[in-house]
Amino acid sequence: MKALKIGVGVIVVTLVVLVFSLPITTTPGFFIFGNASVAPANWPDTSSILETKIRVPGIIPRVVIIWFVEVDNDMYIVGSRANGWTSMLGDGGPIHMRIEDLTYPLLAERVSAGTAEVLQAWEAKYTAGYPEFFNSSAADEYLIESAVYRLMRL
Repeated sequence: MKALKIGVGVIVVTLVVLVFSLPITTTPGFFIFGNASVAPANWPDTSSILETKIRVPGIIPRVVIIWFVEVDNDMYIVGSRANGWTSMLGDGGPIHMRIEDLTYPLLAERVSAGTAEVLQAWEAKYTAGYPEFFNSSAADEYLIESAVYRLMRL
């Protein structure tokens, strides 16, 4: 009986640690953390920041780590239409984005026209760091099946 209580305790502690440490790579989490801030009128240089966290609201909110790119002082995120967060977001809606220690409330708007410049900037930002992805057929398929969102300041 004592071993069962210890085993259950270990499982509970493990689950609590996972909930507060997620997202991890492709596993979504629930909490974005960071210091709430108003999005700046001009974004700082984000070319050296490779990943951001976004929180998509829902009955169970989803926090994911994704790649992003800035084009003409607008932020864009790109994701596969098959991802859970893009399904939750649909054509757009409110999100929170964390860059370093700051979390910004933004409105994501799905972009359907003129995405070539955004996808080129996105690819240019990440190709050097992730050649195994961009030198494969997976990148072409991903870009064809992707949804592009412009993140607007509130």
